[in-house]
Amino acid sequence: MTTVKNMITFLGITGCCLISSCSAGGDTGAPTGPTSQTQYDTVSVLGDRAFERGLLCKRADTPSPGNIYPFGAATAAPIWEMAEWGTKYELEETDKTTDNDGRITYTNAGKAISFAKDEADVKVAMDIFTSTEYDAPRQQNQAWPHLLIEQSFPEKPLVKDLEGLVLKFEGRLTKAEMKMDATDFNPGLHTAQFQLFITVQDLNPNSAYYGDYLWFGIPFYDYRYEQIPLYAAQDVGKGDATGKFIYSAGSTDFMEGSFQSGNWITIEKDIYPLIVGALELAKERGYLTGSFFDDFGISGMNLGWEVPGTFDAGFEFKDFDILAVTERK
Repeated sequence: MTTVKNMITFLGITGCCLISSCSAGGDTGAPTGPTSQTQYDTVSVLGDRAFERGLLCKRADTPSPGNIYPFGAATAAPIWEMAEWGTKYELEETDKTTDNDGRITYTNAGKAISFAKDEADVKVAMDIFTSTEYDAPRQQNQAWPHLLIEQSFPEKPLVKDLEGLVLKFEGRLTKAEMKMDATDFNPGLHTAQFQLFITVQDLNPNSAYYGDYLWFGIPFYDYRYEQIPLYAAQDVGKGDATGKFIYSAGSTDFMEGSFQSGNWITIEKDIYPLIVGALELAKERGYLTGSFFDDFGISGMNLGWEVPGTFDAGFEFKDFDILAVTERK
């Protein structure tokens, strides 16, 4: 699979295209609210859910300086990567500390990420401090800091072979402080977002459009919205934008409540109908027209912070999984 640089922009080419004003385009036919789950057989598409093989440190323009190993060095290469775009401060293994309760934390002036074993699961906390990154409020077309964990799935199921794709996630917002003057805040340029993106990609090597893809987004948190609206548009606005179609679901499409509450929220949702709807809408908009439905697979993901504004923010999560449904009962 072609490695995709994960630079997502929600802010439009002019810097004034908000999610709500870019979401027109008709009904995708996907469900608009949470539904009850039926019984099913599943297999996780994530590799190394316990982060036992560490994470490759990923840089935008320079080679990786190496890996971080929250639970000790491993003999096999990492499946996970940690991507840091648009930042002055990049985490390395030497930033590692261990708390008395066993939590492993990597921290510097711009960000922190921590890992704590929670029985068979791992709880991950991700914090970003853009008050140290920006010397002035972000301007149009200026890059912004990212802190993402990502991976290319070891096994990439084809959409046509799935009976569902279940997202499991439990998380909470731990901090969200605006560190810019309120009079400088422009919601078309400034926010803090914690979100999941899944790449839906043409995986047929005989296809003339092999490797083409769309971004499918699950927006957990956005400073601007208690209920995040649907967003569907081209990835544009900066020199390194991918130009691919972005479909980011509305928050009521996959969850109840809002992470702005600061409470723990548990999600278990079959997002397969949303992905099918995203593919249909992309084709209606003139994207992915050279690929057939049977060509598409679920190829990878990234999860974390993008902060195109002056905010100090944190989020923690556990029980994160993406489950391919192989049989419904």
